[in-house]
Amino acid sequence: MKHALAIPPDFGAVAPARRWAAGHLRSAGVGGHLLDVLVLLVSEVVTNAVAHASPPVHLRLEITDGVARVEVSDRAREVPVIRHPAPTQGGGRGVGLVDMLATRWGVIESANEDAPKTVWFEVALEDVRPD
Repeated sequence: MKHALAIPPDFGAVAPARRWAAGHLRSAGVGGHLLDVLVLLVSEVVTNAVAHASPPVHLRLEITDGVARVEVSDRAREVPVIRHPAPTQGGGRGVGLVDMLATRWGVIESANEDAPKTVWFEVALEDVRPD
């Protein structure tokens, strides 16, 4: 199962992207805790892309062989880093959450001017069979 969505460069696009991902994940049989984790992580990477990236932003979701893979591509060249914000700071935890909750994650840098950077993560799925 592969799906893709263009993300407008607006924070109002985060909730629709979250719902979009949740719907496709449910259709693939993902539920419970794994669905919650994946939707949270989608929200984090999309929020980071909207806040820090350069449009166009594209979200891709793929479920194969017991793994959900999410990718967000954009034109920005800045690579996300894990931050350690103060408890009173309002943001800066997204990449840390991805690092803690995803099975694997990383950044692909390319010479493609339309999408020189892709942030991706994978979550291993248990007892879920893709369409």
